[in-house]
Amino acid sequence: MEQEAMRLVGGDETLDDLIIGGFKLIQPRKGYRFSIDAVLLAHFAALEKVKQAVDLGCGNGVISLLLAARSPNLKITGIEIQEQMAERAQRSVEYNRLLQQVQIVEGDFCQIDRHLPPGSAGLVISNPPFYGRGQGRISRDPEEAVARHETAMTLDALVAAAYYLLSPGGSFCLIHRCERLPDIINCCMAHRLLPVRLRAVHSFQEQEARLVLVEAQKREQGPFKLLSPLIIYKRAGIYSKEVMSLYYGEER
Repeated sequence: MEQEAMRLVGGDETLDDLIIGGFKLIQPRKGYRFSIDAVLLAHFAALEKVKQAVDLGCGNGVISLLLAARSPNLKITGIEIQEQMAERAQRSVEYNRLLQQVQIVEGDFCQIDRHLPPGSAGLVISNPPFYGRGQGRISRDPEEAVARHETAMTLDALVAAAYYLLSPGGSFCLIHRCERLPDIINCCMAHRLLPVRLRAVHSFQEQEARLVLVEAQKREQGPFKLLSPLIIYKRAGIYSKEVMSLYYGEER
């Protein structure tokens, strides 16, 4: 694999071990790099009976790889508007020998009908930009700016794309800032996606939740589940037992 890495990884990039599935991810040395948010989201989604998943705004492809590790029979399409990110994700797919399972599409999901057919996915998943237009300081790095701020999309456009892609009963899963939860619920309801599952994410047990994991389904009615909180760290620099189990398949 060393020769393969030399061929696929550029001098301004790193090849990072995801641990999960034994996969590795090509990332830029500087700029937008994945965080644990992607790992939490990839494990939040229920994959039972799902044959086709779409990763909207797949970036460097980390969530697509993590889903592939969880379910080898799952077909995954990642769509990414930024050319360099999409090309990098494609190289990660090739490096991990997942070309038969994962497809990367360079395109704008705000025009999703140009790229994928309606009702084609049992799962749509996204780790979208956390900050709306006019919020926070925008990075000078163009990739990081688009990944963190809604400069190329809106939350409403994301939910609309999810509705278009989902088959009846299919699920839309995302991770976002807690402050955006009312917007998420309102957007989902406006696009006829029913929120069915929610889990708050806390950095430490004694702190307020910073993030929230949300699942909405393409159906009109059904029960709602408020799950127990997910705690990331047991103490500074040490992951909780649950998070460790996501990486290693058992509590340590």
